[in-house]
Amino acid sequence: MSPAPFDHLHSEIRHLATAGILARKACIQTDRWISYPAAEDALERIFELLDMPPRLRMPSLLFWASPNMGKTHIQKRFIELCIARDTGEAPKSLSKPEPYGSVLWLEVNDNLSEKRLYMDLLNAFRAPCQDTTASRLQAMVLKHFEARSIRMIILDELQRITDLRDRDQRAILNVLKYLSNQLQVSIVGFGSGETKALIKSDAHLEERFDIVALPTWTTKEKWLVNLVSERIEYLPLRKPTSVDRALMEALFLHSRSLLGRMFDLIERTAIAALEHDEQLSASLVEEVATRRRRKEDG
Repeated sequence: MSPAPFDHLHSEIRHLATAGILARKACIQTDRWISYPAAEDALERIFELLDMPPRLRMPSLLFWASPNMGKTHIQKRFIELCIARDTGEAPKSLSKPEPYGSVLWLEVNDNLSEKRLYMDLLNAFRAPCQDTTASRLQAMVLKHFEARSIRMIILDELQRITDLRDRDQRAILNVLKYLSNQLQVSIVGFGSGETKALIKSDAHLEERFDIVALPTWTTKEKWLVNLVSERIEYLPLRKPTSVDRALMEALFLHSRSLLGRMFDLIERTAIAALEHDEQLSASLVEEVATRRRRKEDG
């Protein structure tokens, strides 16, 4: 029996193989969650904290990695899975992470202060917020946390706290400790390498936080080959791509072992392939990456 047309593509997008270039380009540029071991481990650990019964001192987590390593995608996926678990439906893609249910998600702002943090938390609740004293803002935040039964705070871009003066850093860390203690909530932080030193600078936080590194990758990682292969299944190209050593080495060379950069390169190469051979290749990756580098160099 001959293979079905375009059976190298995922069934969800197979019908787009015969669509026009604009529709196929939009499909290529659509965010897709592609699982890999470190991300699944991170999701499992976050759910363990969320499902943990209240304790006197709730444990917390810090995930750190270089920029463009998929930290925000993990947060977004976690929220998507929370929604799916509550609704009993398949996970649906969100445009970005957002507060949901008993999880409060917040991206840390630049130039943070104690008052600004409380105001940002209230804004995350979409609660009325006015510029008043820190103590009044604190009381409002506690009220909203208790009313909504928040069990977890997820903080993205936590390394921005390290740009503050030492005194301001202390104030922000003290707020986080206070909220965790008073409300019996876990804190899950995501940031770059500087965030490790931030947590370790406070003995109480260091004892409470498990610090987890999200790994970079090499061409020797089997999971990475699977990751690339699964991503390519969602590219509506009419010819199958061979995920061979040459392709993986080209991706590794031009993405500097950063997952986000690698996915971006795969997508840009797939768009170029729409008007070339309808498949990815090491030579096309090289051509696309070189063209991009020349533009960046001016």
